[in-house]
Amino acid sequence: MQRYTALYFLVFIVYVEYLFFSNSLSYEFLINNLCFKFLTSLFIVLAIFHGFSGLWAVGTDYLTSRTLGFLSVSLAKKANLIRKAYEIFFLIVGALVSISYLTFIWL
Repeated sequence: MQRYTALYFLVFIVYVEYLFFSNSLSYEFLINNLCFKFLTSLFIVLAIFHGFSGLWAVGTDYLTSRTLGFLSVSLAKKANLIRKAYEIFFLIVGALVSISYLTFIWL
């Protein structure tokens, strides 16, 4: 999934650069163009998924009883709880960021 979202990021950024260098990017364009609003919203949602996917991989790789056991035996026993708290924290942050950005774009 991260490869596909990265491809979308590349295409979107090239599109925005094209608009910028062709002097088509203006405040009126950003406010009135529904297609651009949709593409920007898609960019934000995919960025949240892209980031969560990477953070999930870090959590499942490093927040395990084996890796935390090198630091402390008590941490190793709580590895699943720590990993779930880590995932829930980033789910909440991602939801709040996406809601605030989408509200800013559409309202």
